[in-house]
Amino acid sequence: MKFNDITLELKNGRKIVKNLTFTLNNNDKLAIIGEEGNGKSTLLKYVYDKNLIESYCYYSGTTDISKEHIGYLEQSLNISWSSYGALDYMITPNVGEYPEYELYNKIYQIETLFKTYNLNLSILTENQIIQTLSGGEKIKLQLIKLLIREPDLILLDEPTNDIDLDTILLLESFIKSTSTPIIFVSHDEELLSHTANIILHLEQIKRKTEMKFTYLKTDYSSYIDLRTRSLIQQNKDAYRTRKEKEEKRQNLMHQHLLVENDLDRAVRQPGWGSVLAKKMKNVKAMEKKLEKMPVVDYAQPEEAINVFFNPDVKFPNGKILVEFKDLTLSVEDRVLFSSISLKLVGPKHICFIGKNGCGKTTLMRHIYQELKNRTDIKLGYMPQSYEDELNLELTPVEYLQTFMGYDKEIKGRIMSCLAAMNFQAFEMENKILDLSGGQKAKLFLIKMILLEYNVLLLDEPTRNLSPLSNPVIRSILKNYKGAIIAVSHDRKFLSEVAEEIYELNEAGIHLKTEFI
Repeated sequence: MKFNDITLELKNGRKIVKNLTFTLNNNDKLAIIGEEGNGKSTLLKYVYDKNLIESYCYYSGTTDISKEHIGYLEQSLNISWSSYGALDYMITPNVGEYPEYELYNKIYQIETLFKTYNLNLSILTENQIIQTLSGGEKIKLQLIKLLIREPDLILLDEPTNDIDLDTILLLESFIKSTSTPIIFVSHDEELLSHTANIILHLEQIKRKTEMKFTYLKTDYSSYIDLRTRSLIQQNKDAYRTRKEKEEKRQNLMHQHLLVENDLDRAVRQPGWGSVLAKKMKNVKAMEKKLEKMPVVDYAQPEEAINVFFNPDVKFPNGKILVEFKDLTLSVEDRVLFSSISLKLVGPKHICFIGKNGCGKTTLMRHIYQELKNRTDIKLGYMPQSYEDELNLELTPVEYLQTFMGYDKEIKGRIMSCLAAMNFQAFEMENKILDLSGGQKAKLFLIKMILLEYNVLLLDEPTRNLSPLSNPVIRSILKNYKGAIIAVSHDRKFLSEVAEEIYELNEAGIHLKTEFI
C-alpha cells in the first residue's frame, strides 16, 4: 500500500505533515506518536476518508487503497450510533446506511469474538442500546465490528482507551500476530514497545511554528533510545559550536583592540597608517563573517515539561483517608458489588484495577462524594469524563483564575505554569472546548499543582497523554508526597506510581500481592 506525497495543513495555517511518502507491507505495524494536538488522529482520518477532515484541513497527496478495504476504530464512537442496538450497529456499515444482512452468516464468528474479548453475549442477543454500554464495552464492540469485515488495512486510534488490562493483552497479542498491516495511535508505551516495527513521529517545533516528522523502520524502544542519544549529541554540538564562536569572537575583539591602539600610535608614524587601515578592514571582515557563522540550536524536545508539586505538600502518615464497611454500589438495577469493606491510609499511592463494567469509576465517584466536603484535606479530582469538572466555554487561564483569583500576579503565575506544561500563548487564550484530551488532562494536573492539593483522585490520568509526555507525568506523580487514589489500566503507571493495587471483581475488592 503506497501513500505518496501527503501534505496536511490545518485551516489556521499550521502544517501537520509535508511531503510524507511511505509504503506498507504485510506484517507492518506503524505507530504514529507525538504530543497532544499534533494531528495524529487527523492523519488517520485522512487515510480512511478525506471527507472527515475537509471542514478544518487542506490536504494533498494520493493513496492506493479505498475506504471499503480499511477497518477504522475511531478514538471515540460517533454519538450518532447512540440509539442503535448492538446487533444493529454490528451489521450496519455506517450511520444511516442499510444493514448488511449477509453478516448474519458470520454470527458464529461474532459470538466467538465476543467470548474472546470478554464481552457479555447478552449485549448482542438482547440488542442492547449503544448509549447504555460502558466505554470499554464500546471499544470492544468497535473492534469486533472491524474484525468481522476482514479489512486489508487496520487503523486504530487510541485502542486501549477504556479497556481493561486483560483486553489490552488480547489486543496486543492480536496486533503482534496478524499479518494485516496496521497504522495505530496509542499512549500505551508497553503496547508500542511490544508491537510497533515502524515509527512515525509528528512534532511541532519552535513553539509550534514549524512541522517536523521522523519516519523510521524500527521498534519503539530503539527509536526512543536513538532519539535520546540524538538529543544529547545535538546539545553537545550546540555547546561546542557556541563555544568555538565565542572563542573566535574574543580573539577578534582582542585583535580589534590591538589594531585600534596601533592606529592611535600611527598618527605619529604616517607610513604605518595605510598598513594598519588595511589590517582593520580585514579584522572587520572577519567579524562580519563570524556573525554569519552557523551554530547548532540546543534541543528543545516538544514534550519537555518543567513543573512540579511543592515538596511541602504532604499527607499525614497513617491518617485514614477512606474507610467503608459493608458498602453496596449499584448502577440502575445492576448491583456492581455488595457488602465490601475497605480502609485506605495515607500517604499511599493506591490504584484500582478490574474488568470493564466492574464499577471502578462508580467507586471513584462515591469516594469523591465522601471526601469532597472534608475540611481536613485538600482534594483534587480528575474524572474519567473531563466535562464533569471543566467549564468548556472558559479559557485555561480563566478556568484556573476562578479558583485562584484575578489579580495580575496570579494570572502571571498561572500562565508561567501553563507554559511549563507546554501550552502556547494561543492555547492559553482559546476555549477549553478546543483543547485536545491530553491538554485537558494537563490542565487538571496544573490545577492540582497550583492549588497544592494533598489528596488526588485520578480516574485514568494517563489515558490521553502522549507516550513522550507520560514518563515525565509519571515521575511527577511518583515523587508527589500526598495521597493518590487512582484507576488505571496503564501498565507503566501501575508499576512506577502505584504502591498498592486493589482489584475489583464479583467477589469484592482485594489487595494484589503481585502484578504483571
